[in-house]
Amino acid sequence: MMFSSSRPMGHFSGPQVKMASMTLATIQMQLERQKMMPVSAETYLDILNRLLEPLAIVQGPMGLRTWLSEVQYFMTLMKQRSFSGRPLMPRERQVLVWYSARWRELRGGPCDMGRPEAQIVLIALGELARF
Repeated sequence: MMFSSSRPMGHFSGPQVKMASMTLATIQMQLERQKMMPVSAETYLDILNRLLEPLAIVQGPMGLRTWLSEVQYFMTLMKQRSFSGRPLMPRERQVLVWYSARWRELRGGPCDMGRPEAQIVLIALGELARF
């Protein structure tokens, strides 16, 4: 359900915000569960991918900041994993490269990725895949 809303950030109806709030609660529970498990890049990125739109709808511009914090936390987990001698699997490398490239291509709507800090984080994800 990536970028399904045609409305700009902050212009959502009550039912849309309510649905996004329920979706956000579900995804945040999944994220917290994932944080307690050994890190799997593919699973974690799937959750991050589904997290952004509900965050943008519910929290407005602050949603991107919250999302970037979660991405940075994920990057920390991946670096710890790499430095502890557990390198990324080929599939995980592929997913990291695809994820960072795809998000850099997408702009506009409730999930505008044109902000410089978002670009820096996503470029860093691509770099992380090279470790």
